[in-house]
Amino acid sequence: MLWIIVVAILVIIGFILDREIYFYEGGRFGPRLQAWLYDRWSRKYDEGKRDSQLHDDEMLARPLSEALSVSPVSEPFVLDFATGTGRLSLALMSRPEFKGRMIALDLSQGMLEQAASKLNKYPDRVEFLRHRSLPLPFPDSAFDAVCALEVLELFRNMDEPLAEFLRVLRPGGILLTSRSTEESGRKAKVKSAVVLTSLLEDYGFEKVQITKWWKLFDRVLALKGGSSDPVTAQSLSAALKCPACHSIDWAITSNTWTCRQCANPLPVTKEGIVLD
Repeated sequence: MLWIIVVAILVIIGFILDREIYFYEGGRFGPRLQAWLYDRWSRKYDEGKRDSQLHDDEMLARPLSEALSVSPVSEPFVLDFATGTGRLSLALMSRPEFKGRMIALDLSQGMLEQAASKLNKYPDRVEFLRHRSLPLPFPDSAFDAVCALEVLELFRNMDEPLAEFLRVLRPGGILLTSRSTEESGRKAKVKSAVVLTSLLEDYGFEKVQITKWWKLFDRVLALKGGSSDPVTAQSLSAALKCPACHSIDWAITSNTWTCRQCANPLPVTKEGIVLD
């Protein structure tokens, strides 16, 4: 009888771990463990996304580029939050009309290393930052667009990330994100299109458009209310706040960024990833 109880307990533990690690991608374990998991998965991560990535240009890069052209923003400054292996950054950079610059941010150094290898053709236009938790290390109204794909449902709730996306977007800036669909099976995390639209509007986003993307996610485009001049293309060094003193004043070498105000150092990997 005892062995039946032991087996049942092991099965339950296995089921919970499978759900938490592979289904919810470690999102409820905290950023350090989640980053460790993504580091382990990074080399093969794209294999499970291959079908959806075939439509990255059509469903992600082109709509964002078109939305930016409406403003118009000739050289937009874009944050690719939770960039993963850089799929959105690559798709956008591959469009000839896109002349802007991007910061590709992720909590996983391994994922960023994969992104850096894909985007090495754009060394002056895409910069990489490992940052593990909110709030974001940028000033208010720092970006013309913020992209955050397949990530909202991994937070304990969506309030903190949405508030941060709104904060770092300039008025009139563009949010490109996604809605986990009912077909994904993440019932506790799924918000209907109506509920998500209402949530975004409560946070100050306007003109919310939710479009079917692939079976597990819908694409979501929205504007931050208000209007302002474009930020235009900048660099990471002009936008990154020091984690110690919050100033933006960096002395940069090939392997270290040092804050000129408080001497706090940030290492830089051989791939050019700044480790915040």
